[in-house]
Amino acid sequence: MSKTYINKTTWHRWLPTVRTGLLTLIALVGLFLPSAQGGSSQSAASLAPGEAFTSAIHTMAADLFAHVGDPHPETGDLSDGIAFASFVELKNLTYTSSFGRYLAEQLMSEFQQKGYQVIEIRKSTSLTIQEKRGEYGLSRDIAEISPSLAARVLVTGTYTLTGDQILVNARAIDNKNAMLLSSATMSFPRNQVTDLLLADRIKAMPRQRGVASTMVKRLER
Repeated sequence: MSKTYINKTTWHRWLPTVRTGLLTLIALVGLFLPSAQGGSSQSAASLAPGEAFTSAIHTMAADLFAHVGDPHPETGDLSDGIAFASFVELKNLTYTSSFGRYLAEQLMSEFQQKGYQVIEIRKSTSLTIQEKRGEYGLSRDIAEISPSLAARVLVTGTYTLTGDQILVNARAIDNKNAMLLSSATMSFPRNQVTDLLLADRIKAMPRQRGVASTMVKRLER
């Protein structure tokens, strides 16, 4: 059997190339292997602003779950259902924004995925279908939604702007006695995503007789 020999001069000439190739391979393996602490999840610092925002809401929801009660749909403490309302500014409870609305939207999904009985208060009593525009099943028009609903708990909260941070306080409130069942606090960084959501700040209209766009939706147990 023939043998191939590499002389000493040839080996030293190729050694830097071999070393570079090995270092590159190690780097690629480290890039695709799960991290030791977080499995395959990325750290908050490496997430895009939108992903980091959603991840922080997920963490806040987990804090609410810790004390809010059993999610079992029949025997659980909250089997009568949970409703969600927009988060509002702490300094003025009549102001909100897409930021406050999105917090409620995302928490609604978090609770539903956890197994809680979530009630959609904006569900239309009928389905609106418009050619070339779509099908609409949600509404804020008082003529299209039920004037009352049965829900054991209301999840809502407040937010405060403090320089480069947004401090959010979420809470789950018993609709029967206004008792605070659970609460959670989270700090969100100001970035292009949160600033965009905060940009459409708007004040709720005062409740007046004859104002068709304002309605008080009763929460009943």
